[in-house]
Amino acid sequence: MDGKKLSNPFSTGNGGAHFEANIQATFVTLMLSGGYAPCLPLWPIVEIKLQGKVVGYDTDDLIVFVENPVNNERRRLLGQVKNSITITTKSKLFAEVIQAAWDDFNNPDVFVKGKDVIALITGPINTTDADGVNGLLEQARHTRDAKEFITQIERANFCSDNIRNKLEAFTVQLKAANKGNDVTEKERYQFLKHFHLLGYDLAKKGSVVSSLLKSHISQFNKDIPDKIWYQIVIEVQDFNQYAGTITLETLADDLVEYFKKSETSRISPDFAKENVEGDGELGLATDWNHHPTAQKLAVANLIGSWNENNEADIKVVTQIVGDDYTNWIADLRETLQIHDRPLSYKNGLWRFKERLMSWQELGSRLFDDHLDTFKVVALEVLKVDDPSFELPGEERYAAAIHGKVLPHSDNLRKGLVESLALIGNRADSLTRCTQGKANTIAVSLVHKLFEESDWIRWGSLNSMLPTLSEASPDEFLSAVENAISASPSPFDKLFDQEDTGVFGRNYITGLLWALEGIAWEEAYLSRTAVALAEIASHDPGGNWANRPSNSLTNIFLPWMPHTLASVEKRQATLKIICDEQPEVAWKLLESLLPNPHPTTSGTHKPNWRETIPESWEKDVTNIEYWEQSRFCAELIVKQAGSDVTKLASLASNYAHLPSPASKTLRDKLLSEDCLKLSEQERMPLWDALCKLIARHRRFPEAKWSLGNDSLIQIEEVASQLAPKSLNLLSKRLFSDAYFYEVDGSQQEKQKKLFQIRKTAIEDILNEGGISQVLEFASTVSNTRIVGEVLGALDQSDFDADLLPALLDKTDQKIQSLVTAYVSRRQLMGNWQWFDGINKTDWMPKQIALLLCALPFEKNAWDKVEQLLGENEGYYWNNTNANTHKIKDGTEYALRKLLEFDRPIAAINGIYRDLSENRGINPDLACDALLAASVKSEKSFSEIDSYRVVEIIKALQKNAVTDQDKLFHIEWAYVTLFDWDSDGSPVTLENRLASDPSFFCELIQLIYRSEGEESNENPSPQQRNIATNAYNLLSTWKIVPGTQASGEFEPDAFTKWLSSTEKIVKDSGHYYVAMIQLGNVLVNAPEAPDGLWIHPVIAKTMNSKKRSSLREGYSTGIYNSRGFHAIDPEAKPERTLAEKYQQQADQVENAGYQRLATTLRSVVDRYNQKAKQIISERSSLDQNTD
Repeated sequence: MDGKKLSNPFSTGNGGAHFEANIQATFVTLMLSGGYAPCLPLWPIVEIKLQGKVVGYDTDDLIVFVENPVNNERRRLLGQVKNSITITTKSKLFAEVIQAAWDDFNNPDVFVKGKDVIALITGPINTTDADGVNGLLEQARHTRDAKEFITQIERANFCSDNIRNKLEAFTVQLKAANKGNDVTEKERYQFLKHFHLLGYDLAKKGSVVSSLLKSHISQFNKDIPDKIWYQIVIEVQDFNQYAGTITLETLADDLVEYFKKSETSRISPDFAKENVEGDGELGLATDWNHHPTAQKLAVANLIGSWNENNEADIKVVTQIVGDDYTNWIADLRETLQIHDRPLSYKNGLWRFKERLMSWQELGSRLFDDHLDTFKVVALEVLKVDDPSFELPGEERYAAAIHGKVLPHSDNLRKGLVESLALIGNRADSLTRCTQGKANTIAVSLVHKLFEESDWIRWGSLNSMLPTLSEASPDEFLSAVENAISASPSPFDKLFDQEDTGVFGRNYITGLLWALEGIAWEEAYLSRTAVALAEIASHDPGGNWANRPSNSLTNIFLPWMPHTLASVEKRQATLKIICDEQPEVAWKLLESLLPNPHPTTSGTHKPNWRETIPESWEKDVTNIEYWEQSRFCAELIVKQAGSDVTKLASLASNYAHLPSPASKTLRDKLLSEDCLKLSEQERMPLWDALCKLIARHRRFPEAKWSLGNDSLIQIEEVASQLAPKSLNLLSKRLFSDAYFYEVDGSQQEKQKKLFQIRKTAIEDILNEGGISQVLEFASTVSNTRIVGEVLGALDQSDFDADLLPALLDKTDQKIQSLVTAYVSRRQLMGNWQWFDGINKTDWMPKQIALLLCALPFEKNAWDKVEQLLGENEGYYWNNTNANTHKIKDGTEYALRKLLEFDRPIAAINGIYRDLSENRGINPDLACDALLAASVKSEKSFSEIDSYRVVEIIKALQKNAVTDQDKLFHIEWAYVTLFDWDSDGSPVTLENRLASDPSFFCELIQLIYRSEGEESNENPSPQQRNIATNAYNLLSTWKIVPGTQASGEFEPDAFTKWLSSTEKIVKDSGHYYVAMIQLGNVLVNAPEAPDGLWIHPVIAKTMNSKKRSSLREGYSTGIYNSRGFHAIDPEAKPERTLAEKYQQQADQVENAGYQRLATTLRSVVDRYNQKAKQIISERSSLDQNTD
């Protein structure tokens, strides 16, 4: 493969440009908010390069640079973004990723080994790939070297075939990337240590990643985090088209401004000592209006910003200044040496620091001819439509690659638009220009920009629209109104461009923000709101939160309106919207009703118009809030007319309707229009009122609950709307399990409610018999209650109607009804009821199903034996086996459950006996646990881990428990002890410490023999056994030779070790066995003479031939620390280093020099860790400062 080609993200599995843009936007958000990049040191993100292919990277979707604030050292994350990918030997897409990663990995110009990392960044991928690749990469990062890595992967039986398959995929693809030459094991290991798989779930609203990103943003701006995120996405997409580089300097100023922390005032260092004559002089503010370069600065400010690396920008600047660029720019370059220069320059980018201040200071140096030239040039630049729209939507992300980019820089375009806003709003600074000239320029330019404009023009200017609208709001609104009225409207096409992903590109946002900004002014509220309502009527809906309907809601919120318009103006505007766009108005008014939990993300505010006074406060008075809320409520009731759906919606929201709207609604519901509706048609109205009444009756003490007088009024309305049909009238009684409205205790309420339901069923029976009841039951959600009521009626003829015909029906509602009926009949008639049923013609299965519906107790078991005989399996295979109410012994039933292969049900029964102090049969418990352990994986997953461990604990304490069975039980459930701090597999651990053959057996289960090549894959069961063995050895702490009393017996240890070494040498497992034993010897006892380690164990580890034992000991020391908090001063690490240094000195003095060397390697490791912690802490402090 010659290298990665630039390509369409759909063809490469990216799933569309929106995912790539969102990943890039994620890193930009981290950069802006002071977050950190994954897989790299905790240093600030300082630069993000997009489409790095153009500067020599092959892993090129984004290159993230972080920088150490202390010494300016930089590190990189090279990211390849693929929304969807498979990690296999035959995947062409994975081959492309590895080819690019391998090329970069071996290119010292773009990648520094040991410092930089490479990441494949994906959306959600299949579990096999995610688990396999992450497991593989974690093994690489947590093993010492290639040798240990290969041992863990290739020889460990607990290592899944999935991980091995992924290693094979990497191996095959690396060979292909290496021009068909094998990659050495060391090279492969090093590559994998540097390679990361990062999963980002950005495809759903409310995903964890999305929430975290918004949390980052909300630290700086709690009002509009959504809008800021969308602006970041748009900014990134613009950079992506030009394969740009993102830094804090190249991002839009307003975007960076969102993330500025509130400044903390500190005493100036200048006050550290008193100034005396001769110490120097403070720089005085420069009077730029009288500076020699004032004229050039004024014209430069008219341009605003430009990139002198862009030839088209230089041409525009030359046109405006009327001079050769080289001559003209020389003086401006000189101003850069002045301390309070108004201009900034970096990487070819010129821009003014404070445009408005410079405009006010230098505006008097601009004349009519400047404005005339500006008008011609600005129109010429801004009328250039974005060529990326010539590409299909899915290819626009790569517009720069296709050569479909705007000729002028975004900086120049933005600067010109800002200048237009200044011309239209700050003409008072243009004292040398003809009166009215500036306004004419602004109006004319906006008019010509949008004259007969299509969707591409609106889309091309999307990000500029909020500023353009401020230049001339009247003319801009006219342009919007003309576009809405056009057929087809360009906005329809703009909505069509919205991507389907949650954060896909949207070309309507700028328009919405523009209208939100204009709506702050009372003079423009009506026109703006009507325009938004018109646009909302065109909106097909989508995943962006920025929608015209949301803009309207935020503008008119009674508790926080985002407009300076008076209450009267807002009310008049809402009426207009009701007249012109009734459906939009309905949704808007619904969103404006009083609500105890409202939130708002705010709206766009004008930047250049002096619209919002500095003294403005966003709070409203209580009086104003309720005035506006009452108005909205009355208006929405009027708007509902006679529409049943809308009236039902208002009935559900009745509690949110202040008076007099609530009374108006009641009157409407009692009007002839509603009462003349058929019962079925007005059911939604009655049902909504009943639910409302029930909820408020249930919580009378709640703050939101309506008072009794109000509820009585609603009940009167509900009674008039109630159906006469018994089926319709009674349906609610059996559809809402919490429906009751009577007084008394919980038990009394349930009793009264049951009586109400019983009466309803009796009425239905009287009207249509049992068949109508069954028909009625099919329409309600809770048929169990119908069955209970039927059973409570105690009519024997129902038995024949329902039994056995409905017993073996598969319909869930019928099953629920019959089970409840049978249960109630037995409760009332005891077992005599069952005996009294004529079952002569019943099938054995029907008898069994009837018994299954009855209590699980001895009477039932006796009936099974008497009536079913050899067909008893029908019962034992289907009974729920609930032993909760059993007073007699359960052993018979539990053994029956085991007989019919239901060990999990038996375990549940045994646990219940244990928890109720009824005592358990240890043999039965052992048999149940062993039987459950060999069930299928699906069945095994149904086992309650806590219950199993509690039963095992009881067995461990029981002196008569069969120890051999207990051994096998602990082995089967060894992984469960990881979740129980009080439990441990004591039988297994004692066996390990005393039986070398058992230890060796576990080693052989986990690892393949040295040199062995397995020709067959282990079964899932074999893999589970290997995992159990590994878990047991990982937690084993009892040193071989330790007696039951806890005393260490040196001879026993020596004998155990001798036997073990012989077995593992013969089997080819010596290395891995010694590694594992070394881990355990971290728990070695002290010597009788006071040395910190027993001399027999020290001598064993010091043996020249036992280097692998020392390796394991070293790893065991480090792992024994477990989870721990990081001390920023690294005191624990230094303490541990000192401890092991002392131990090394002691054992070396005792003659164990090899053991001492091993301990000193541990010391070095802790010292290195301490330095790393302190360095990272220093970096954090620097960043904070």
